[in-house]
Amino acid sequence: MIKEALNYNTQTKAAENFMKQKNYKNALNAYLSSMFQNKNNPAAYIGISKAYKGLGEYEKAIKHLNNANKISRQIKPKKKVDFDIYYELGINYLLNAEPCKALGCFHKAIKLNPKNLNAQIQLAITHELLEEPDIALMIYDKILEEKPEFILCYNHKAGLYMQMGEFEEAARVFKQILKINPGYFRANLGLGICFDKLERKYFAVRYYKKYIAKKPNSDTTKALVGRIVEIYSKKSNTKRRLKIVG
Repeated sequence: MIKEALNYNTQTKAAENFMKQKNYKNALNAYLSSMFQNKNNPAAYIGISKAYKGLGEYEKAIKHLNNANKISRQIKPKKKVDFDIYYELGINYLLNAEPCKALGCFHKAIKLNPKNLNAQIQLAITHELLEEPDIALMIYDKILEEKPEFILCYNHKAGLYMQMGEFEEAARVFKQILKINPGYFRANLGLGICFDKLERKYFAVRYYKKYIAKKPNSDTTKALVGRIVEIYSKKSNTKRRLKIVG
């Protein structure tokens, strides 16, 4: 028994290290070895599911999470284990384009751990995918009441406003992000896009340039440089037409 326990712990630690390295194939093999040492441990099945998720095999991940759920009902583990099962199930259902199934999983996860804001954000994203933006916005607002400086939540909220075509509202949210963290370069990009859509080209260029200054070598920067050139060329063409008319 002692030897088996040591072997199980060794395999689990090896699997966790492989996961940190994003070496999902070796992590899967190590988790499978640990599962064979103890088939009644839901944590091993959760680990296997995370490895399969990393490999993009979401249905296999879901299958092992459901196995973990069956075992957890028999042995009554800690709440954290059940939370991990439902949270991971929700994530995998989203990745597998099954938001209806994800919805129930995130509700169960939040019931087990109401303070986990990541689960709440995933619930909001699920409502977005179900074309229920009002509910998603309500969840984002509730999260921000609890944690007013949670930039990730502001980012998702702004992104949703942009999807809805509400660029004024999205711009306000991006400005709130910059008040919290002036160095958050993605907010500059968001503001640039919003002002571009609102036909406020001067402000769009201003924020595009701020993003470029922070990320000069990114692929996005290359596209933005092209967009700035396009904006300036349109301005110069407009001036020429005005001179001709005058």
